[in-house]
Amino acid sequence: MKLTEHRLQKLAEIVFEIINNRDATKQATAYQKIDSLPKGSTFEDAKNISGVFDKSKHSWSEVIETFEKNKYDAKYKIVNVNDIQITQPNIQSGKAKSMIDNANELPAINAVQFPDGISIYDGHHRLITAWALGKKQIKVNLVTVNKQ
Repeated sequence: MKLTEHRLQKLAEIVFEIINNRDATKQATAYQKIDSLPKGSTFEDAKNISGVFDKSKHSWSEVIETFEKNKYDAKYKIVNVNDIQITQPNIQSGKAKSMIDNANELPAINAVQFPDGISIYDGHHRLITAWALGKKQIKVNLVTVNKQ
């Protein structure tokens, strides 16, 4: 069968439609996952993410201080989403949903690898977006420390 320019155009349109429908379904599912999180506090549209990720034993202030002190030693890594421990229990659902549409363009999160786990200080919304989209891994600027 000879593929004419018209048939190639039609084929391209069909492929484009399939990809867009798949992406739309994925986005709708991600929005539903965000909506299904329990109500949080602090913000009007807050959702509690404590049931999704383990809570870090390190405070947010300890994690940010450690990261900032060692940020020039940070290494870009790909990390399993489920290996990251949160330092804040709430996210803004609207902010997370707005990130779903541009998830492939999101910058890496910032985190510290302590001996007892990886603690995030910047990127909770990006982390929950990755989770909602079913991603298994996420880009991380990771500082590694050897002391507790």
